[in-house]
Amino acid sequence: MRRSKTDQEARGQVVAVAPGRHAPTCPLAALDTWLNLRGTAPGPLFTAQRNHHAPTGDPISATAASRIVTRRARAAGLPAPHITGHSLRAGHATTAAAAGVPLDRIAAQTRHRHLKTLIEHYIRPMEALTITTSRDLGL
Repeated sequence: MRRSKTDQEARGQVVAVAPGRHAPTCPLAALDTWLNLRGTAPGPLFTAQRNHHAPTGDPISATAASRIVTRRARAAGLPAPHITGHSLRAGHATTAAAAGVPLDRIAAQTRHRHLKTLIEHYIRPMEALTITTSRDLGL
């Protein structure tokens, strides 16, 4: 990432994304599909798309990203009013914690500087994850 909300000096950070195990949910396959539509010219990775036409060169807004996530959640039969763009980061952190990934590794991936913020606002709910026995049931 060249720049982010917490990196206003644009020092940049490398964030790795591993391929998925299943083609329909593979983030790298999805990225390739998007780049085939968007093109590979320099500029913002995620750009606006006006009226379902070709992508523009303008960066996608946070509001638009949140609307897309909510729409896709509704299409998947999930309780869409409670799912926003923020849910992607929180969902990743929560799923990683439930899988037993150490907090420092989760924070490195989500780019959280403070573990307290990660625990209190992103891993939902942390206490339930620490005491759950479901991970011991072979699920």
